Amino acid sequence: MELRQIRYFLAVQETGSFTRAAEKMFVTQPALSAAIKTLEEELGVQLLVRSHKRVSLTAEGLRFRDRAFAILAECNAARRDLMEQRGSQQLRLGILDTFNTPPISRLLVQFRMTYPEVVIHLQSGSKDGLAHRLGQDQVDLIITALSGDEASSTALPLYQERFVLVVSPLHELATRSSVHLADLHEMPFVLRRNCEVLDQGKRVFLTEQAQPLINCRTEEDAWALMMVRSNLAAAIMPETVSDEGIVKVPIVDFGLIRTVGCLWRVHSEQETVRQFTAFSASQDWLRSACQAA
Repeated sequence: MELRQIRYFLAVQETGSFTRAAEKMFVTQPALSAAIKTLEEELGVQLLVRSHKRVSLTAEGLRFRDRAFAILAECNAARRDLMEQRGSQQLRLGILDTFNTPPISRLLVQFRMTYPEVVIHLQSGSKDGLAHRLGQDQVDLIITALSGDEASSTALPLYQERFVLVVSPLHELATRSSVHLADLHEMPFVLRRNCEVLDQGKRVFLTEQAQPLINCRTEEDAWALMMVRSNLAAAIMPETVSDEGIVKVPIVDFGLIRTVGCLWRVHSEQETVRQFTAFSASQDWLRSACQAA
């Protein structure tokens, strides 16, 4: 029996659906179904009644549910006791690659100053990669781009930001108060493959019949900014991006907005997760972070 199997089982009993449970746990539905099937085989009982409308618990499943909650609670308590013995608390925090921005940096610094006893283990990655690590208990909490479909009990929106054109001060569009996508037609352009709105952005470009000249494809924002600073290409990036060698220009007909927020696992009882989310929710300056960018 593995903890992930128990977490998957509890997610199914809470949502009444293998599909929604898989979304909550950031795994594929076949992987979740297989893990629960293996759990049932190990226990020698059927825990769930599968149906097209809603998955429900058998009598054995109801009995096991209470045990499952107790097992997770005991594991969390054991982890807290060990941390207290070491004289420190820990938070395994995952952050989206594209969130190397002043608001997130300031949030981390202020949290560290407020809770100096908490040791933060930071990991960065793509949106899908971070979601997988969260579902597999490799991180305790992630700061990522929210879709709006997340459960309110395990998600905390922090702020929203627009996407803007980023160019060198020497670029021909640098002095414009705003631009249209058509202005980027056949213009040297950096394609950021790690951009959370990449697919939506391509559709917007097609709708506006704008075809920039893509002369750089990269997953690293540092390379994108280097191309921009050198006036070798333009880029579309979140408005909170910060670099001394760039100019940010609003795009009139590119209305995509991303919501930055926290996600954590269902049934997480870790004190440091509660501390970080409560602290983040209390930071009113985050809501105005984009206006100041």
